[in-house]
Amino acid sequence: MRLSVKIRGSNQKKSPGLGKTAPHRGRDRKIIFRTGCAVTVFFIGLFVYRPAFITFLDQKYYDVCHRALRDQGPARPVIVTIDDPSLEAFGQWPWPRDLLARLCSVIACAHPSAVGMDILMSEPDRASLLTAFKILQDRGVIVSHALPGSLEPGLDNDKILARVLGNGPFVLACKLLKEKTPGLSPGLMPLKISHLTPTPGTDLFQWFPALHGILAPLPLFIQAARGYGFVNSVSDNDGIIRRTPLITGYKGRFYPSLSLATLMLAMNTDKVVLKAGPEGLSSVSIKHLTIPVSPQGHLLLHFRKNTADFTILSARDLLEGKADPSIMKDRIVFLGAWASGLGETHATPLEPYFFGVGIHATAADNALNGNLLSNPPWVKGVEWVLILITGMVCTLMLTYFKPWPCTLFLALAATGFRFSGLFFLRHMHLYISMTYPFLTLFVVFSLLSALRFRMEEKRMLRRTRDMAAAQNLTLLGITALASTRDKETGLHIRRTALFVKLLAKRLSLLPRYRDVLDDHTIELMFKSAPMHDIGKVGVPDAVLKKPGRLSQMEFAEIQKHTEHGWHAIEEAEKMSGTDQETSFLKVSKEIILSHHEKWDGSGYNQGLKGEEIPLSARIMAVADVYDALTARRVYKDAFDHTRARKTIIEGKGTHFDPDVVEAFLALENRFEEIAIQMADDPIEYEQP
Repeated sequence: MRLSVKIRGSNQKKSPGLGKTAPHRGRDRKIIFRTGCAVTVFFIGLFVYRPAFITFLDQKYYDVCHRALRDQGPARPVIVTIDDPSLEAFGQWPWPRDLLARLCSVIACAHPSAVGMDILMSEPDRASLLTAFKILQDRGVIVSHALPGSLEPGLDNDKILARVLGNGPFVLACKLLKEKTPGLSPGLMPLKISHLTPTPGTDLFQWFPALHGILAPLPLFIQAARGYGFVNSVSDNDGIIRRTPLITGYKGRFYPSLSLATLMLAMNTDKVVLKAGPEGLSSVSIKHLTIPVSPQGHLLLHFRKNTADFTILSARDLLEGKADPSIMKDRIVFLGAWASGLGETHATPLEPYFFGVGIHATAADNALNGNLLSNPPWVKGVEWVLILITGMVCTLMLTYFKPWPCTLFLALAATGFRFSGLFFLRHMHLYISMTYPFLTLFVVFSLLSALRFRMEEKRMLRRTRDMAAAQNLTLLGITALASTRDKETGLHIRRTALFVKLLAKRLSLLPRYRDVLDDHTIELMFKSAPMHDIGKVGVPDAVLKKPGRLSQMEFAEIQKHTEHGWHAIEEAEKMSGTDQETSFLKVSKEIILSHHEKWDGSGYNQGLKGEEIPLSARIMAVADVYDALTARRVYKDAFDHTRARKTIIEGKGTHFDPDVVEAFLALENRFEEIAIQMADDPIEYEQP
């Protein structure tokens, strides 16, 4: 009868799940995607909260970009410095104001467009002769009448300086304070605003620091000068100045900085146009010049790489006629202290020490040359979107793509962030921080890569366990097949496997076997031991199941079972293409072929002796003989443990490896327990 099977290609049902993604892979992708989304949301939260350590990194990133900026145009302002040579020539600071008047007179005669004086003059000059005369008079040293009124102006240094200030385009310095003071000095007026464009209902003054007092010049100086401006400096939390206040609010009115007031005087205007929005100020305009500012009125400074680009004149040289004053003609001049330990110094992105008067000169230089950097409020929205896009793209890449495209994306994105921030700052004078997007990229990539690795590791472990189970199934299947030919062995294969494992673990405690018998090798021996007699499938039943003593020819036939088993495994390895040196069946082949070899070389089938016999086979020999002695066979009754022990001891050094015998003796109680507990039938020991 012939059985025919018809296969219909179009109607044949596929196995469930065939060609589909494994359920666990889809579950892993969901976990990766959700984790990436969570990390992205976390960084958006950090962006809103702005912790100090990320702000610090952001500042350092800005400094790196700033160092790559190019200077544009020559430095326009002139800096007149009261430097160390000036103090050496004319004495300690503060100078008498008649000396300061001489310096201002030299500057005024050069006809500069404006002069910003970074010097606070809020107290009378005690070095004035008139002041000294009054002090002596109060102390009774001089009792004459008061000086004639015609002599007082010549003896009052403050009036001398005020007269000089009135003859030149001088802008004086004041300082806004957090402490309360009586009020504005007479003549100190707020900034004139010609046009203000705020959003209705917006309180612009909420963006400015709370200031309650002012340190202003003396009233006679205010009346004489052409303007004034505050000299408050603002440094970031790392102590570095990256911006300077250009305008600020005080008691409901706006006031200019020294640099802005000096620019206004040079451009011959006393009014500005302010542009503002819900976020605060956005720009300050002086005629045709528009200067971008932060909501707090700060100008982001573009420092020159070399301070020497400014024209710097020493006060001593001007007073002694060693410098040409005409250099200052029609130019903005800033006068301030530059001596070591005298002037107010600051750290900048380019220099650790930079004098305060240089900050004002830099702000004016930026405005005049158009080197105006900006960081408007809408940039925060761009940075927010970059964080979101970076996090989501990185999440999708790591969810669905292989490692090498993800790594390429990481490299390209990191490089792009590094140079895009520099590009915007250099070519568009716009600072867009890439710190948060870069951190989002790095953390999302690192975390999701680690998560993917862990998931892949778990899949590998599952596959390894599945492979181990398949190996066990293979071994047990082959063993079960062999046992169908020799049913009387019963639990022989299970007992011998346990004996092998006990002996191997005992031997692994000895130094000479410690490196050879690791846990993996012992486990392979345990799993391979049941296969030691699979070659019996090739032995005829008449020989295998004969109840009596075998003849010489029959014994020779049954000896071939080691070769039959070895050849079967060898052919299976060749057909599967398995590497015979790394195959898990290597130990099985050793046990199958050599477990009947003897220590003295009298065994079969190869006549190996001593350590020529594989260690696994030497261990198997003791386990197999002990079980054969203590178990019932068709041709014999079971021996008791004592008799079996005696036989193994007698075979020490001839049949068995002495080390293995010693291991057996150390474990003989466990051997006896296993032999009794796992006996095929109730044991009736043969009487000697």
